[in-house]
Amino acid sequence: MKFPKVCIVILNWNGKNLLKDCLSSLFKLTDYPNYKVIVVDNGSIDGSVEFVKKKFPKVDVLALDKNYGFSKGNNIGIKYALKKYRPKYILLLNNDTKIIQKDWLTKLVETAENDKKVGIVGPKLIYPDGRIQHAGVSIKSLKHRGTYEPGSMYTTIEEVDAVTGACMLISTKTISKIGCLDEVYSPYTLEDIDLCIRAKHSGFKIIFNGKVVVIHQESVSIKKKISAERFYFILRNRLILLFRYYPTHIKILEVLKSFLRIFISRKDSHLPFYGKNIRFNRDFSLRFFLFISGIFQALVSCSKFKTKFEILDKSLLRKKIEHGFY
Repeated sequence: MKFPKVCIVILNWNGKNLLKDCLSSLFKLTDYPNYKVIVVDNGSIDGSVEFVKKKFPKVDVLALDKNYGFSKGNNIGIKYALKKYRPKYILLLNNDTKIIQKDWLTKLVETAENDKKVGIVGPKLIYPDGRIQHAGVSIKSLKHRGTYEPGSMYTTIEEVDAVTGACMLISTKTISKIGCLDEVYSPYTLEDIDLCIRAKHSGFKIIFNGKVVVIHQESVSIKKKISAERFYFILRNRLILLFRYYPTHIKILEVLKSFLRIFISRKDSHLPFYGKNIRFNRDFSLRFFLFISGIFQALVSCSKFKTKFEILDKSLLRKKIEHGFY
């Protein structure tokens, strides 16, 4: 096997302690011989930049002046990598991940190299306790597959609708054709799903490799945000995604569900609404204002979106029995 150049872009925001585990495990275990690590720091004030430069001198550090969010921060790293190193692949890796396999990157690249139509490859993400976190994403339901199931499940290599940006190998030919992450989703959430939708629409395959396992703590930076702020960005970005690509009846249903979330929400977002998983929001008056603002911003964003297509058709979604998602 040839070993094409891979640039690993790691976005960081006040995650000095997370970077220690992430970079240490990466350099200690990775047996792939041709990669370069780039840490993009989103204006951290915890000494992250100085720490990386001192402890990991082989890493390129891009110290930004402020927090530009997930999309723009990663895009800065991607453009830097493409210009300086001209890699065949870009790998987005969250700072709250931990590598546990020597051949993790080798297997991801092999999967991409085996088929010229492959545009994006993602591994199985697990929680530190070994349970599955994400094993692919359903575009139809916007839900992750396998969450909380035993880590021994989902060991196949298969085409899926989408994979998550916590660990995502992207071919540069895909980026050349569809562009980088869409910064309209800044500061965070669903930009990775949007990228996969655009890649799939352009003829690229999205592959889940269940033989590669990466530990991911999930949304550490996002959890630092206050509840109402999270509600707004998740609401706005879900509406942007659905207004762009989904049929009218799903858009209406999502608006109604979002209105319900003003008053009640789930304690665990990965579990369905049921008695013990429901909490009442005391800040419902603020959430109502954010609900109206989110709808308005989503409509404005979609009015400027040039590419128009709906994803729920036979060309982009396989039958339910084949998919295993629904």
